[in-house]
Amino acid sequence: MSWDAELAFDNPRALARALTVIETGGEEAEALLRRLRPRAGRAHSVGLTGGAGVGKSTLVQAMGVRLLERGERVAALAVDPSSPFSGGALLGDRIRMGRFIAMGGFVRSMATRGAVGGLAAATTDAMDVLDAAGFSWLLLETVGVGQDEIDVAGVVDTVVVVGVPGTGDDVQTAKAGLLEVADILVVNKSDLPGAAQYASALAEMLELRPASGWQPPLVMTQAIAGEGVGELVAAVEAHRAFLERDGRREEVRRQRAARRVAQLLGGLVQQRLCRADDPRYCETIEAVASGALDPYTAARRLLGGLANGGW
Repeated sequence: MSWDAELAFDNPRALARALTVIETGGEEAEALLRRLRPRAGRAHSVGLTGGAGVGKSTLVQAMGVRLLERGERVAALAVDPSSPFSGGALLGDRIRMGRFIAMGGFVRSMATRGAVGGLAAATTDAMDVLDAAGFSWLLLETVGVGQDEIDVAGVVDTVVVVGVPGTGDDVQTAKAGLLEVADILVVNKSDLPGAAQYASALAEMLELRPASGWQPPLVMTQAIAGEGVGELVAAVEAHRAFLERDGRREEVRRQRAARRVAQLLGGLVQQRLCRADDPRYCETIEAVASGALDPYTAARRLLGGLANGGW
């Protein structure tokens, strides 16, 4: 019997090994995912995203504890696109996560640099492992900034966008495009001055979103004191129920699967073609750099060589 047959929510050693395999990538990771895939698909995933210092880690542990108290199986994953060591506050503050871990919650920080398919594919692979292990809730915190925050939003069932008053986050959130992907908006540290005004500004910006079947609620929280966390969990459950009506959940996951395959395909093609030690690739790049060839023709020529078996 292979070691991954022992993969379960209550076997942290097997979980850690499986996630390390995913981080490393390669044929072993692909083989593991093929074996685990039939066991995945039952967990509900929640992604918390937003700027630095908005309290995402505190919200993750507060939500995790609340769910664990109800008997749920919860895993928290911090995704850092650049380093396996920075990991944000999710792993950095073990004291704050202590209660969550002591109650049976699983915590992991993972790096995704160099993974085939980029941040989204590597994150989804890790979530599949946790899902297959039997966790019912997956809480995902993004540590990266900019596009990484948007990309991770495409791999979870429910997107929670977190902001705080008094930092200009209302403008930055809109600029980053986070409002477009938000299923739930959270104003954390709501005891700070300007919280009501900030919430009003976000509500006004929400009105500019195209109408859909789901209207993102706005939840006020003080995560460090546990205030508003119950309302946040209830909002997530309401969104989950919305997705489960009329096949919306299946459609969301179908779209996610299509994006994932496209990302992996692009990564594999790039790995196959864009090799610095291949003279054909180097000659093509030189031709583009010198102006002798446009990049569109170059890309089609490289792809044609692959399709014809000449690569």
